[in-house]
Amino acid sequence: MVLLNIKTFIKHLLKNKLYTLITVLGFAMALTFVMLLSVYLMNELSVNSTQINKERIYRLTNEKFSNTAPPIGAWLQSEFPEIESFTRAYSRNAIVHVSDDRKIQFDYLLADSTFFNIFNVPLIEGNIETALKTKNSAVLDKEYAHKLFGKESPLGKELKLSGGVSLVITGVYENLQEFTHFKKVDAIVNFRLLADIWNSPTLMKSKGNCSFDLYLLGKENTNLANKTPEILKLFKDDFWIYRDDRVKEVILEPLSEVYFSKIGGSGIKQNSKALISILLAVVILILLLSIINYINLTIAQSGMRAKEMAIRKLVGSSRVKLLTQYVVESVVLILVAFIISIFLAFFAENIFNNLLDTQLKLSKSFSIEIITLSFLFISVIGFISGIIPAIIITKTKAIDVLKGGFRKKSKAVYSRSLIGFQYVVVIVLLISTIVISKQSAFLMNKDLGFSSKNIIQLPFLIERNQKESLKNEFLKVPGITNVSFVSGTPIDGGNNNSFTYNDKPVSFQIFKVDSSFLNMTEIKIQPTGVAYSKDGIWINRTAVNGLELDLLPKSFKKGDEEYPVLGVVEDFHFRSLHQEVGMLMIFQIQEDDYPWNVLIEIDGKNIAETTRKMKETYSNFTHGLPFDFEYFDDRLISWYEKEKRTSNIISYFAILSIIISVMGIFAMSIFYNQQKIKEIGIRKVNGATEFEIIKMLNKDFIKWVLIAFVIAVPIAYYVLNKWLQGFAYKIDLSWWIFAAAGFLALIIALITVSSQTFWAARRNPIESLKYE
Repeated sequence: MVLLNIKTFIKHLLKNKLYTLITVLGFAMALTFVMLLSVYLMNELSVNSTQINKERIYRLTNEKFSNTAPPIGAWLQSEFPEIESFTRAYSRNAIVHVSDDRKIQFDYLLADSTFFNIFNVPLIEGNIETALKTKNSAVLDKEYAHKLFGKESPLGKELKLSGGVSLVITGVYENLQEFTHFKKVDAIVNFRLLADIWNSPTLMKSKGNCSFDLYLLGKENTNLANKTPEILKLFKDDFWIYRDDRVKEVILEPLSEVYFSKIGGSGIKQNSKALISILLAVVILILLLSIINYINLTIAQSGMRAKEMAIRKLVGSSRVKLLTQYVVESVVLILVAFIISIFLAFFAENIFNNLLDTQLKLSKSFSIEIITLSFLFISVIGFISGIIPAIIITKTKAIDVLKGGFRKKSKAVYSRSLIGFQYVVVIVLLISTIVISKQSAFLMNKDLGFSSKNIIQLPFLIERNQKESLKNEFLKVPGITNVSFVSGTPIDGGNNNSFTYNDKPVSFQIFKVDSSFLNMTEIKIQPTGVAYSKDGIWINRTAVNGLELDLLPKSFKKGDEEYPVLGVVEDFHFRSLHQEVGMLMIFQIQEDDYPWNVLIEIDGKNIAETTRKMKETYSNFTHGLPFDFEYFDDRLISWYEKEKRTSNIISYFAILSIIISVMGIFAMSIFYNQQKIKEIGIRKVNGATEFEIIKMLNKDFIKWVLIAFVIAVPIAYYVLNKWLQGFAYKIDLSWWIFAAAGFLALIIALITVSSQTFWAARRNPIESLKYE
């Protein structure tokens, strides 16, 4: 009997090829997207999940940032017996000199000797307990160790950082970024060595420099998070950033929240919780759209199979057997689609990796357990997809089916709800795509108050007394029009400096630049009339307004120092547009200052040749040290990488949902028109025009698009308005955006349906009535 049912179902599929193609292809496309997104979500949600101490590790943060001072960890441990251990963390980069005179880029994480006790990162060589004990010890990444020493053991070998500080290799670890939320680095170096690298003997004892992350390990059976009020009280008494109310909260952030935290950190990778929520919603909506499509098509097709079902009922088949038959057919069909989707997923893997800037490895994700769970999941989806139309179809009396009464009921089911839901999803996604794309374009194109065109940034890798010689050589290169030495630019934000002004705590960003910088960036300055002085400064309009200074202040007192103000800088952005412009102070870089970067302005005519000559000239000064350069414009674009990625995801999903919906509605329009063939013939015989017929056939679909639009608009407005609140500068949610999305959805519906209604309206009525 089962074989007979399957045979009958296969005949039905072969007979109705369009139905079969749309159902299988629609589900296969949806499951491909769901599979890739699911693997990505599992990877993201599993960050730090393998950490043995994950329930006891906390990151110390506040409402603004995660940075703190070097002595804070030991201080807290001495005050709170609940703290078992701590480690500081700070990422740096340098040039490393290997014994064979090779010079290689070196990215490293500074951490305490307790790092490998708090975070379980496997060591291939070395001992966890002693790996970072000595001040100049370093533990190398496996790939970096192989790059430097090949198959030879690196233990005991010495590396020298530019500046003369030596490192001794005491271990080799494997895949830091796969086990923790830390970025991939070439080595982990003892934190205490930073005092030597910076030539700052008091660094480890000073609370003045708050640039470092601090992780605390609580003792077992204690609740360290409950100690935040006591820690806050301690800090308010004797930690300057709290005592002066620069920050007001102590937050002990559990390790499970660090990866999705809104507070950044040193040397860590992070993701947006909002993006993960969006992707999870995408997975659910894709599945819902596919299930709705299947239900719609199955119910529509049931009119053709109704007599078969009625006869089965009349010869004694129970409702349970009929329900089982429909469910089995559904599961089989979706399993076929699932198998196809696996091949599609492997084909689309690289595209998806580029879209989400990730590295999915599907081949590693398919374990026996995952495959078993996948088939169980698909079976559940198949059951849900099959049981709903089965209940609707089998509850109809056999005699009603044979009289032809079922078709009206089946039409009512799909046309009044399911198609409407599909269009709600489509319209919300269309609105979201338009808004997110417009916001992304707004961020990219907004006037930031400075020129970034054709400006290249290089790291400053030479001696400070060579600045003028380097500048002269650069200016000899055809295509280079200007050269500047700076410490702080609009793309890195400069240094932060907090102090008290008129008994009020203030926070300034500090740039140190030369006159060439002001020329190449075309920053607008209003002179104050003060005579030039090499100690003179510029402050921005926000600082003037925020501190209620004179419109053109002549001087500004910072602590015990008073500086002449040469001019007021018109506000320009030195952070992303997620944040408002803050207070800024620009100093003149002095002869004995060591710049962070070299800025080079080019004419943009022969970029490839200019950059080649630029690198060649710089290499003559750096003696072959490797270096990277970047364009200002590229960095500005990277500020909004997350928004661009979200926009792409929503756009792709909108296209996919439209394709799935269009395929379903196209098939539905065919079956709907088939039900209307007799009515169309009668109307045409009685004088109805083709336009009137098309209008009649389209009106139900148009009605449900309009209803869907009314439902979709408030949903989209609420979600997008909340999303836009994350930007200090944003577009308005104009009415035309919603109207355009609704109009586009209507056009899609009309094109989809009209391709069939036009054919039905032009059909000769004799063909539909000759058998009546």
